[in-house]
Amino acid sequence: MLSSNLITLVLMTLVLRPAFIYAQTPTNDNSTYIMIGNSMSPSIRDNDGMIVDSRFPFDKLNVGDIIVFNSYDTSNSGQHITIIHRVAQIITDDQGDRIIRTKGDANPGSIPGIDYPVFQQNYIGKVISVMPQLANKVSTSSSTVNKVFLILAAIGSVAVIGTYLYRKMHK
Repeated sequence: MLSSNLITLVLMTLVLRPAFIYAQTPTNDNSTYIMIGNSMSPSIRDNDGMIVDSRFPFDKLNVGDIIVFNSYDTSNSGQHITIIHRVAQIITDDQGDRIIRTKGDANPGSIPGIDYPVFQQNYIGKVISVMPQLANKVSTSSSTVNKVFLILAAIGSVAVIGTYLYRKMHK
């Protein structure tokens, strides 16, 4: 009985070890966002995915860059809105701080409180890549993906509980 438990434990460890190594690998601080709406059309369309570099320095942004930021004003629920728009203007105030004004490519002009002011503290990152219609591709395969994640979560839970029980029984 001990040998079969040990073999099971070893097999579970070998199967799950790559997942744990991946989970502990430091990230490169890139995030994925999905565009909702057409304010950036035709450059970025509704349901396009974007990879955003959150480590791109605010002071290195240029007019024409597409950025992600939290709006200066809040919505009716008191939340800041996450916006993806193009840098239209960069000014420097009397204290030497940069203030950015953005504009959606499809919008006739910038919207006060939404597109400006953008300060360093509400800046999230610079768009470095666009993946057309990513949201549509993910949603069509989500049931399969969800099943795979559910199975992996169940296997992981069994492994953690099994390891705990094995250690408790063999102290």
